[in-house]
Amino acid sequence: MAILKMTKMRLVVIDYYKDQIFNALHKTGAFELSGTEQFADTFSAFDNLTVEELNKKFSRVSKSVEFITDSVALCKGKDYYPANTDQLFENFFVSYQDFSDISKREQKLFEIVEFCEKSEQTLSANKSLRIKLNNLINQIAPYSVITDKFSDYKDTEKTCVLLGTVKKDVVNALSQELSQISNVHYSLTDSGSVYVLSAVALKEFSEQLLTKLNEFGFVRCPFDFELCAQEKILDIKKEIKESYKIDEQVLRDVCVKANDVKELKILADNLNFSLEKASSSDKFRKTGKTVILEGFVPECKKDEVSQAINQVTNANFIEFIEPSDDDDVPTLTKNGYLVRQTEFVTDLYSVPNYKEMDPNKVTFFFFMLFMGIIMADVGYGVLMVVLGFFLASRIKVDNGTKRLWNVIALGGVFTIIFGLLFNSFFGVAVLPVTLIPSPTPDLNTGEINLETIMILLLASLGLGVVQIAVGYFCKAINCFMQKDIAGGIFDGLIWVIFFISFVLAAFNFLCDYLGVGLSTGIRNFFASVQTPALYTLIGSVVVAAVAAGREEKGFGKFSKGFGTVYGLINIMSDVLSYARLFGLMLSGMIIAQTFNYKLGLPLIQGGGVGVVFGSVVIVIGHVFNIAMNVLGAYIHDSRLQYIEFFSKFYTGEGRKFTPIGSQMKYVYLKKN
Repeated sequence: MAILKMTKMRLVVIDYYKDQIFNALHKTGAFELSGTEQFADTFSAFDNLTVEELNKKFSRVSKSVEFITDSVALCKGKDYYPANTDQLFENFFVSYQDFSDISKREQKLFEIVEFCEKSEQTLSANKSLRIKLNNLINQIAPYSVITDKFSDYKDTEKTCVLLGTVKKDVVNALSQELSQISNVHYSLTDSGSVYVLSAVALKEFSEQLLTKLNEFGFVRCPFDFELCAQEKILDIKKEIKESYKIDEQVLRDVCVKANDVKELKILADNLNFSLEKASSSDKFRKTGKTVILEGFVPECKKDEVSQAINQVTNANFIEFIEPSDDDDVPTLTKNGYLVRQTEFVTDLYSVPNYKEMDPNKVTFFFFMLFMGIIMADVGYGVLMVVLGFFLASRIKVDNGTKRLWNVIALGGVFTIIFGLLFNSFFGVAVLPVTLIPSPTPDLNTGEINLETIMILLLASLGLGVVQIAVGYFCKAINCFMQKDIAGGIFDGLIWVIFFISFVLAAFNFLCDYLGVGLSTGIRNFFASVQTPALYTLIGSVVVAAVAAGREEKGFGKFSKGFGTVYGLINIMSDVLSYARLFGLMLSGMIIAQTFNYKLGLPLIQGGGVGVVFGSVVIVIGHVFNIAMNVLGAYIHDSRLQYIEFFSKFYTGEGRKFTPIGSQMKYVYLKKN
């Protein structure tokens, strides 16, 4: 399996059945609606007046779900916290029948929505009230040093009475100025942040007093409560406490509604589906009594879709036609369980184009192979498998996060394989035989086996040659699929021949240059094919250069050919990028051995407390190493796929097949 073949469906049906038809197509999960532009001059679009109403309903229900969810989360640990909250915080599966029937309970559920809206208004009002009251406390607090009532500070028939605050830095200067004004009695009391000023003066001197106070930034007290400051603050705190009690009662009542969230979520997605139907009205066309619509259906689902339509009404006309080159055909891939996990990696780069081959099979092989090489430890692999599959099992729906954990788990399987080959179990050799010598320095002498390092480095580069050659082979397949025979030969297969010739011609030279020993039989074989391989290598470059400008005219033929030859530099640099496989593997092994033998083991050998500390160092070290290695392996492995591999053949920029009603927010519809 790979990219499924799509067919374009055109349906004409009596207008009376349009809603039932839409529901039936939704249930199949195999129909993506497209426009019917070619009929725009003949048919008129559906009335779209219900979109605004449905959008408002969907928004209200969604906000109610979020309100209940957020409110219940605040109540965790309280005695009224709901017992079962699985469907409150997680999405869930629901049968299509329950999904359809929820509209019968819409009126009842909207009573809960209204309750949520009123409760939210109460909580919001109380929150605003507390902010206002706390601000009031902050304003009154400086006057706590005054025991008199605020209402006591008011003018009499012959005197002016003032109460207010001044900043600390002006107190001394203000005191000197006030002492020079006749018949003024005042007091300044330190309240912490400011000084509280109370003053009494004859009214004939009040204007002079106020002018002087204003010069020093005097702020007159705005309060006239029949209470002193401390009494008023106590009253305000009681009011705040009472608002919290009201909030708690509201939250109690909301928690009771937690059992209704399941139905509210179903209703929200049902309304969202209805909104999609209404919003899609411009893609429908109709006459007085008939409706016409078009869309894409996987060819393997044609019978199922036709049957679903016929079950609604036989008064229809269904036509399946081949999509044209101008159609924006969506992509739907179908792969086995293992390969399907790697679709997550590919889609992060770009969804495959409908007209090209599905790269996921080859991506799966190389991605897992490279991850295994980079990690290369049995212990790390076991942890990746256990943790990856465990976390994936916790996710019900087959989404990107679930596939990411499955990718890590499957990478762990390849990690175990290479760990066995290198005889590495958390950096320790436990098997009596090592199939592939470790490239790390000798633990006793510190010596480095350069030949082993060069062999592994050469093997990493060899894997790069293989993957890039496979990329050009995939390029040829894509060209042949699009009937571009010349492109398949000259842009694809000729480069496969180039890489095969390069390996045969340069193998002995590279081994000698890197100091890699070869048996006589292997050396003689490559020596015997070296000359013809070299001629083939040169010939393939010449053919590729000449063919590169086959569609150009004049100077373009030369420039294209020159660009192809010059591009060999980029190709060789792409091959060198695969040295990162060896580098990441080596760094992981060295870090593991460092924590084992340089840090942990010396502490353990010291006995006593050192056994505990040494064990902790080893555990923490390996946790750090596996975390960094998995992250590095995923990032660099993806980079090799995206840049070095995909750049050779992959077009991408496809569009995922999106059946009507598939974009649910809260629920997943059961297929059966």
